[in-house]
Amino acid sequence: MFRCREASLGRDVAIKVLDLDRSPDPSLAERFVREAQLIAQLEHPSIVPIYKVGRRTDVLYIVMRCVDGPSLRQVLEQNRHLSVSDAARIARQVADALAYAHGEGVVHRDIKPDNILIDHKTGVVLVTDFGIAKAAQAAKAGRGPLTTEGMVIGTPQYMSPEQAAGDPVDGRSDIYSLGVVLYQMLVGEPPFDGESSASVLAKQLTVPPPALRRVRGDVPPELADIVGRTLEKDPARRFQSAADLSHALVGALPTAARGRVKTPRHFLTVALKALLGVSAAGCLLAVAFAAGVVVMGWAVSGRAPRLVAAAPLPEPISEALRRRGALARGDTALLAFQPDQPGDSALLVIGRREVVVVGAGAGATRRYGRAAVLGYDNNLRWSGGPRFVVMLRVQGRAAVRRDTVYRALPVRAFWELAKR
Repeated sequence: MFRCREASLGRDVAIKVLDLDRSPDPSLAERFVREAQLIAQLEHPSIVPIYKVGRRTDVLYIVMRCVDGPSLRQVLEQNRHLSVSDAARIARQVADALAYAHGEGVVHRDIKPDNILIDHKTGVVLVTDFGIAKAAQAAKAGRGPLTTEGMVIGTPQYMSPEQAAGDPVDGRSDIYSLGVVLYQMLVGEPPFDGESSASVLAKQLTVPPPALRRVRGDVPPELADIVGRTLEKDPARRFQSAADLSHALVGALPTAARGRVKTPRHFLTVALKALLGVSAAGCLLAVAFAAGVVVMGWAVSGRAPRLVAAAPLPEPISEALRRRGALARGDTALLAFQPDQPGDSALLVIGRREVVVVGAGAGATRRYGRAAVLGYDNNLRWSGGPRFVVMLRVQGRAAVRRDTVYRALPVRAFWELAKR
């Protein structure tokens, strides 16, 4: 997922990129686009709108509204569990979104904390990725009509029993998944977990959920009954519509009708920290932060990079980097990148301990501790076509400064850097 600036409209957007195969069959890509375009027709205050769906070469992408705020997953990682009123309020708004989508014939199939967002400014809860799991699976499957029968789509901890069994699903499957999320918001963990996906799926099919009030005694009996009903194994015993679930939540806890959900203060400023993570992919989310719309807007052009390697790097490459002074002894390279173009061919090496930029000429090597590198800034300029300026943001003693690593990186080189 990339956060990008759409220059023509002056707004930030989020781009989800799906690389289904190195060379996907055009008909499979068309299946994905067709399915996603149907989802894009959904319009509801608690559903993240999709602006565009398309394909460029071997990449499928979805452009959607960028929600300025945390996911429910991030909130739960910081707080473990929520107040009873906040949990009911969030669940009610998700239920309203599901009620609308189900009325339009769309089943989400992957309701989980990662796909529930909270807007900082409005406090509104929004659901994202409606049907995307099905669209991607349909494109990968490449057989027969678009169907969910026989396919297991979703996240094991949040799957309904019928979903876990690979049976056809309807809106009641989403109601079960929302029940799992509501249970987690109240308790701090999903009702079912295990050492493997198979063990979790087996529990979804056969094991009753732990009694909610035994785990958290301050949950009102009426709310506990609602959670229990959403988690019934038999779809016929659950709420038969998300609208019924929403009404029940408000009836049990009138504060659930309120719209605004407050988010912790430390989420109000979202900053890119120090190229962190143990994988190059984690590091490079920062590189791709502002590029997605532009990369999707043009065919990949320009020369291929001279060097692009992500962890684990082969030992001969690591040793060559050490000989060039780009990798210190005892450090491990997560990424090595060098474009093949005159005048803009700096070698960028991201290690566990430091970030090194090796430019042309004597004395052109710059080294920064990982704690000092706050992230990347990217700008788009035109010079015979789109070119990207890539800058390191470095914390100095007095202020933050920017080290320009590349002044005119062509789209092809930038994409090779970003996708890693």
